[in-house]
Amino acid sequence: MEKLSICGCLLNASMAELPRYLKHPRIDLLEWRLDSFIHNNGQRNAIQALHTLSTFDRHPVVATNRPKREGGFFAGAEEERISVLQKAVEYGADWIDLEDDVHDDHLEWFQTADVRILISHHDFGKTPERVTLQRLVENMAKKGANVVKIATLAQYPEDNLKILDLITFGKKKLAVDVIAFCMGPLGRWSRLACVLLGSPWTYAQLAGQTSAAPGQLTVEELRAALELIL
Repeated sequence: MEKLSICGCLLNASMAELPRYLKHPRIDLLEWRLDSFIHNNGQRNAIQALHTLSTFDRHPVVATNRPKREGGFFAGAEEERISVLQKAVEYGADWIDLEDDVHDDHLEWFQTADVRILISHHDFGKTPERVTLQRLVENMAKKGANVVKIATLAQYPEDNLKILDLITFGKKKLAVDVIAFCMGPLGRWSRLACVLLGSPWTYAQLAGQTSAAPGQLTVEELRAALELIL
């Protein structure tokens, strides 16, 4: 697949600001954290804002509605959470982020829609052992993901190596693209290393936005590093 490198994380913006983020010159695609939008603006306004996805000449958009169980803001019923993501697809989202515990019935709806699927798993407490991580990636790949994402908290420097190894593991053993990095201060460098090792993209904090996860680098930090290295 085309390597996109930097995905800016949009947690909140006014309707007037949205086009600027959708065409941001320093990113390659945009993750729209709908759970944060709903938390700050209400669900009706968040869904109304999805109309901006019809904008031409914009970046590809990953629609995410992260539940509280995965470190997000959405606290409502699962059916309601999924319905927001379905609306995002109907308005033109290019990617949809679904957690690895998503119900099969919900997954099937997106598999028949005109959207690519990212299946994700987050562990904000630790980095499991290699065999556990590999099993997680295998199970997510079996769900039919176009891309698998796994992010864990680095408690030790070597945790980064366990996580980054999943990128090659996914390609060689499962024929699936894997986005894999560690969160937290000890994991910051893995957010750059993952794209150098073959992840299709990494996530970055946009100017004017809060960090979407601990240890997240800014767009400018990542762009400067990539321009220096590549």
